[in-house]
Amino acid sequence: MKIIFNEQDLIDSTCVFGASTYNEVIEDIQAELHHEEGKGITATLHASKSQKSYQLSEQDIIDATAIYLEEYHHFDPNQLLIQLFYEEETGFSAEIESH
Repeated sequence: MKIIFNEQDLIDSTCVFGASTYNEVIEDIQAELHHEEGKGITATLHASKSQKSYQLSEQDIIDATAIYLEEYHHFDPNQLLIQLFYEEETGFSAEIESH
């Protein structure tokens, strides 16, 4: 099975990850995705109540996507192959294959 995540799906995933990893309230988190040559895709999370910011690596975003699919859609994260993409015209996306 192949699943395609758009930019909003990835943002939602990083917010879920940030809330559980950094003990923040999910509704207080905003996420921004970034693409930089040499660094790949990264994210910055901003928690409004705690006034903290967190940086996520590309691997963190992949892990966040797997956790999101596990928690909200009951996928086995060990059976997922996740690839992140950035295209200037279409923005951020992910292709997920479940084996």
